[in-house]
Amino acid sequence: MSRAREPRILLEAFAGHPDGVRGRRDNLLYICKTIQVATMLDSIEAVKSADRKDMLGTIEEMPKHLSEGLRRGRMSGLPRFTPKDVLVCGMGGSAISGDLLCAWMAESSEVHCEVRRDYTVPPDIDKNSLVIVASYSGNTEESISMLEDARRKRAKIVCVCSGGKLADMAEAMSIPYARIATGMVPRASLGFIFGAVAGIVERVGAVSADKQFEEMLTVLTHSIAQCRPSVKTADNPAKKLAHELFSTVPVVIGYGLSAPVARRWADQLNENGKSMAFASELPEMDHNGIVGWMQDPRCKLFSPVFLQYETSNGAMRARVEATKAMLCRRVPVHVVNAIGVSPLAQMFSLVAVGDFASAYLGILRDEDPSTTGPIEDLKAILAKK
Repeated sequence: MSRAREPRILLEAFAGHPDGVRGRRDNLLYICKTIQVATMLDSIEAVKSADRKDMLGTIEEMPKHLSEGLRRGRMSGLPRFTPKDVLVCGMGGSAISGDLLCAWMAESSEVHCEVRRDYTVPPDIDKNSLVIVASYSGNTEESISMLEDARRKRAKIVCVCSGGKLADMAEAMSIPYARIATGMVPRASLGFIFGAVAGIVERVGAVSADKQFEEMLTVLTHSIAQCRPSVKTADNPAKKLAHELFSTVPVVIGYGLSAPVARRWADQLNENGKSMAFASELPEMDHNGIVGWMQDPRCKLFSPVFLQYETSNGAMRARVEATKAMLCRRVPVHVVNAIGVSPLAQMFSLVAVGDFASAYLGILRDEDPSTTGPIEDLKAILAKK
């Protein structure tokens, strides 16, 4: 009896009309640099030399982080009730966990979910609302401010953090909280934070996580196996994509379930990859951005990356294909296809490819993916104000 084939991430590239920097094949220096870069990601020594804080190793641990986060969220101590809505308050990687949660709940729950990146919560938050305040460090000033505002509105609150002021406030105010592992850069804590917020909403009865989490962990393990550093570039979709994006500005395009994943990709490409990168969403992009793609000659400096999954919406399927066909007239188009059946599995199969590709892009630039010097510089400036 033959063994079933494991699902594989499909990375597609459609020919466009590249020119500019990517077309200077007659330049000897460019050719030498290209050869050096092309072999870098398959050198364990070169990868370890650049990835000094082991971002790649942390990405490989994401299934464990998700499982542990879910366990801690389920133990958060919040009494069971039926919230009229769920609000996730946070910034950066913590807020991305909320974006993913809301996309999942839109498919799997009747309870409305929203993410807030601000200093205050919306005016309609009240005692029937579940407010999850997430901050990896526990010291994010916006998250702390939203906690205080949600408390004034008598919302039911749960915090997710690794410590800091948020943990101190939660203990002092008898607010339930899920404490997650310390010692990571905040964006690498996605598994812990998403698992925790999923466990919290499951505990109150807003959604059921078991079956989808089980498939997600299986699919995510497959995705990681295909993208980990030990897999050579020829067979590694994340390494291939990092090479393709090396000389351009990525624009990551999502829709429905993949829209929040596109935002995660752009953020990771910014921070891990040390690259300008942007996220765009269909169908909105086709009402404005498509004009720039088709009529601005500078579009050739950009690389569209579609995050694709099987949607039951026929109109959206037709729009995605039409948009790819139009962009292909102008630039090379890249498509990363989700694997899995459930919404959670599809989202996290795409998250894994993006996390790996962003880290590989930083390594190609001879940068440590974990560092974020400009963010620390900005914090120092603001601290003086």
